[in-house]
Order: sequence, then structure tokens, then C-alpha cells
Amino acid sequence: MFSIRKRLLASVIVVLLFSTFCEGLATYFAVQQQVDRLLDNSLKQVALSLNSIHSGEIPFLKKGALLPADDSLVVQIHDPISGITFISRNMEKLPIAERTGFSDILIDGRPWRLYTSQNFTGQIVEVAQPAVLRSEVAIKTAKPILIPLVVAVPVIALILWIFIRHGFSSLEGASRAIARRSPTSLQPLSMKGMPVELAPLVNSLNDLLARLSDSFKLQSRFASDAAHELRTPLTALNLQIQLAERAKTEEAKAKAFGRLKEGIKRATRLVTQLLTMARLDPDNSEKPMAPLDLHALATSIQDEISVVAEQKGIEISTLEKSKAIVFGNKDALQLMITNLCDNAIRYTPKGGHIRIATGIEDGNGIVEVSDDGPGIPESERARIFERFYRVEGTKTIPGTGIGLAIVRRVAELHGGKPSLEEVSVETVDFFNRRHKGITFKISFPATQKQRSENQDEADDEYSDN
Repeated sequence: MFSIRKRLLASVIVVLLFSTFCEGLATYFAVQQQVDRLLDNSLKQVALSLNSIHSGEIPFLKKGALLPADDSLVVQIHDPISGITFISRNMEKLPIAERTGFSDILIDGRPWRLYTSQNFTGQIVEVAQPAVLRSEVAIKTAKPILIPLVVAVPVIALILWIFIRHGFSSLEGASRAIARRSPTSLQPLSMKGMPVELAPLVNSLNDLLARLSDSFKLQSRFASDAAHELRTPLTALNLQIQLAERAKTEEAKAKAFGRLKEGIKRATRLVTQLLTMARLDPDNSEKPMAPLDLHALATSIQDEISVVAEQKGIEISTLEKSKAIVFGNKDALQLMITNLCDNAIRYTPKGGHIRIATGIEDGNGIVEVSDDGPGIPESERARIFERFYRVEGTKTIPGTGIGLAIVRRVAELHGGKPSLEEVSVETVDFFNRRHKGITFKISFPATQKQRSENQDEADDEYSDN
């Protein structure tokens, strides 16, 4: 693990040191240029002042007058007839420059700055200065500027450290607040005094806490509802066992055991639906998704449930309105359509008809399951997809109240939404009773390929017209 605070401080210090170095370097070069300009002017002035000195006046040259008081400059006078007549320092003679003006020379391997002047008589005056002296002068001149700059770096770093610590105090406060919370506390974090930069992080944490709270509520509700729903069939099974134990005749025992078997079937179906719902509740992003042909899926389901429907005298058919390819999980979609068909079979009277239709509407794949059942009152339709909810007057019909909740959950996992509408045509059964059925409709996003094909078909139809 690493500290953002230390990384931030280190980054700022590195930038500060780099900028200080660049500024110091720029300052030094600027001072060096000024020193070079001033010292060059000094060389030139000394050379020009000595340019009018005659050979007879040379012995009277003294330091502090025309010559500098120290040995910072070397002056050499060259006469065209007698040669070198004067040099201000005990050293090797200066080389005679080929041209007048400034030039850079080497003496004993060291760089020197030289100015050469020549008068009308041919006398040459050369004034030279070691380059190292110029560097020393530049450094001495720049020190008063550079030293405060260098000293300011740790001071600035300390100030930055204080400000950075203060800036992270809100995050540390939020961390302490989270650490002090109980495991069951899922209240959102306070945004009071929170920096703008940390607001997205806190908002994300609050969203996570809200989702966790909703998840815990659903789990708690599911556990409570499951316990309530299981209590009744278990009580009934216990009662049937007691009746079987008390039965005096074989006929009574057989009847009791038959009821016991039916009770076990209902309890098994309820537990299966509960387990299915529990598996659908968590994030199902890891479930494999693939392109699926809705009509092929509906046909396979028709083959599976046709035996059950025939036993009740119900006809099941499929209709492909248009080719529909959706991106989804085959097992989950199969469970959804099967639950819709099971629901339709339970409520459709003998001699009724169930239709499974698939197709494309508004760029989305659709599945419709229609029946000839008694319908659902409009006041009850808003709740039929809730867990364990059953329409009033249907409690005598076998069911768990979970099937349609599973339908809604599978639809949501695929980006779809279930809806229902009444069948417009009423049917009359064998007993002259009128039935008004219901159509359950599920919509899913179609694959991009399917959408392109539908668009091409629409374009072709438009061009034909």
C-alpha cells in the first residue's frame, strides 16, 4: 500500500526542486552574461586608455592608475620595432592576436578572454583576463539571489505538507466515521465540509450503501416471506402424516398417503421456486449470454409442456410474427417462458387455448403468452409480479406466488420489462361460461444484427411503396 499524501508531497517537491533548479540556472546564466559584458567593457577601456602610451612612458605605468590594483588583468604592449616592451605580470607572453577586438585564447591549457587594440603607429595593446575569474565573479554575484531561493525550498515544502494534511483531514474524518459504525448501519455519509474532489467518491460510497440497504431489506423480506409460505405446507404435511397413522382401513391409509404425496409435490415446487428466486437475486453478470432465437426457444418449451396441457385438454401453439434474435441467457429465458406457460395452464379452463408468440416490435424482441383464463382484475395487476402475491379468489388453485416474480426478475436481468393486457376476444367454454384471457408480454433488446436486418427490411418496404 502507498500513501497518496506522501506521493502528492513528493511530486510537489520534485516539481519545486526542478523549477528551483531551472530558475537558479537561468539566474546564473543571466548574471554570467552581465558579468561578461561588464568585464569585456573593462578590458576594452583599459586597452583604449593605454593605446596612446609611448615607449618612453611605459616604465612610469603604475597599478591603480591606468592599470588595475590587483592582478585580475594582464596588460601587454607590443611595439612593431622593438617587440614586446611591457607585460604587467610575470608570466608567459600573450600571443599576438591576428585581429583587433575580442577573442578567446588558451594559456597553459586554461581559457582567457583577450582584447586587442592597435594605434596608428602600429603599437599593439593587449589586455587579457582568466575566464575562471569571470565564473568566480558570476557565482559571487548570483549567491545572494540563489541562497534565499534554495533556503525557501524546505520552507515551502513544510507549508505544502501542512496544507496537504489539512486537505486530507476530511477524508480521514470520513474514514473514522465509517470505522465507528456498526455493521448494521447503512446510513449515507455526510457531505458537510467535504472537498469537491472527494464528493464523487463519497457519492459512490453512499450509492453503494443505499444498494446494500435495499439488498438487506430484500433478503430480510425474502426470508420472512419464505418462512411464512413454507409454514402452511409443512403444517399440512404433518397433519396428513397424523391422519395416515390414525387410519383404520387400507382405503383410508391410501387416501391419506395420496394427499401426502400431493402435499410433498406442492412443497417441492415451492422450495424449487424459492431456490430459483434466490439464485436470480444476486448480480447475475457472470451468467453466460449469447444470441438466442426466441421462436426456437418457444418451440422447445411447447414440446416440453404439451403433455401437461393435453392432460387438461388445453391446446398450445406458437406463432412467429417475425424473426427475433436477442442476447440473453438461455436457461433463464427458458425458465421465464416456462413459468408464464405454467401460470397460463393453471388458470386456463378445459378446452382453452394458449399461444406463445415471438417477434420484433420497435427494435426490441418480444415474447407474448396469451391464455383463455378468467383474466386479472385491473386493481390487482400492479401487484401480480410481487413475491408470494396471489390474486384474490385464486387461492384454491395450486401455486406458490413466485412464478411471476421470477418472470419479472429474468426480464430485468435482460434489460426487459414485463407487461400484461386483456385479450380482446372473449371465448365461451363447454359450460357456456365466458372467459376473458390475459396476454403477458416481455420485451428485450434485440441484437445489433437483428436491428440492422429489420432496418433493411423496412427500407426495402419503403422503396417498394
